[in-house]
Amino acid sequence: MQYLFKNIRQFIKHSKVIFAVFVICEITSLMLMILSFGIYQNYSQQVKDISSNEPIDNELEWLAFDFSSDIDEDNPILNGTVLSFITELGDCIGEKIGSVYFKCNDYDISLTYSNGWQMTDIGNTLMKQGEWYSGRFFSREDYDSAAKVCVAPIECYKEIEDELDYEYNDDVSPKDFEYQPYKKDGKMYIDLPEGKFEVIGFTKMSDFSYYIPYTILPLDAEVTGLPYVEIKQILYQSEYNKAVNIFKKYFGDHIDSDENSDMPVYDAELIKNFQTKMTISIIIALISSINIAALFKFVIELRRKQMSIFRINGCTKNKLRRILVIEMLFYSIVNSAVCISIFHLIILPRIIDMFPYISLAYTLKGYALLIIIYLVVTYLIQNIMIISSISRSPVQMLKIRR
Repeated sequence: MQYLFKNIRQFIKHSKVIFAVFVICEITSLMLMILSFGIYQNYSQQVKDISSNEPIDNELEWLAFDFSSDIDEDNPILNGTVLSFITELGDCIGEKIGSVYFKCNDYDISLTYSNGWQMTDIGNTLMKQGEWYSGRFFSREDYDSAAKVCVAPIECYKEIEDELDYEYNDDVSPKDFEYQPYKKDGKMYIDLPEGKFEVIGFTKMSDFSYYIPYTILPLDAEVTGLPYVEIKQILYQSEYNKAVNIFKKYFGDHIDSDENSDMPVYDAELIKNFQTKMTISIIIALISSINIAALFKFVIELRRKQMSIFRINGCTKNKLRRILVIEMLFYSIVNSAVCISIFHLIILPRIIDMFPYISLAYTLKGYALLIIIYLVVTYLIQNIMIISSISRSPVQMLKIRR
């Protein structure tokens, strides 16, 4: 340490202009690096917000594609049309679809998409609501094989009071249901318009709802309610445009373009713009780093004569390296403190409105991380340059011209 302040005094005394330029250039480069770090973090967060795969916030769960009119009775829509529609829609925005609801042959159909369409497992939902009685809901194999299985309301089973511990709803009895299960060969069956089905589950719902795999329904079955499509993840603009075109392709003027135009979408061009700015900030930081390295190299070369004298008088290479590294690190620490103070107190308040997330980067932890990274990198670069300079003999160092 005894040489540190002596070297600094000598540097200021004999090279005032160079010292001033060195300090100004290092602070400026550091300022650009800190600013680049904040800008990168700001746009990185904005890109995450825009391209997030997280579900839509609860208050936005209403997002759906709406229709401006109901089905015209004189121009019915067939099940085959809806199945073609959801197939194409699934290929377009698949995993971002929450659910699709429609009514076909008096059956309520609720579909979800996960590597293909399947009926929403209402068993789990009804179980949570205390409205599931027993059995299971449909499996993927049931859909794929178009199995003739059914989930029925328990109160349509006429023998329940005799066999099970269950009390009927006072206002509902098995006679009120058009279709009633019956036992045969140890299994439960029910005869529906589409044929004979095995009953695999019962609900406690008394709304006369029967559920069968949607793949059972014939393509020419009439759809009595246009498909209601909920979105669980906000779409990109291109995805939204394709989805609207698919709606129009299958349902014509039924789609409510004015209503759906208010649906928030992500702008791919905006993301590209943010990513470009992030790249620019990285380039600026790299240029600033190169500039600082060049400054250190210049200062070390200024010490060429001094280093050769130290070596001639018995100073070892390792000791000389430590003397120079400590001095350079001292400049870096002081300039970093000055730079961060100026940036945080003067510059940041003036740019915070331009970058909505930039303040998140400049916490105490953020500044500490920046300083540590800068000092570690600086230490490594300085050692490389100093070792390279002092590897020559004192005579060679004196002979080299700048």
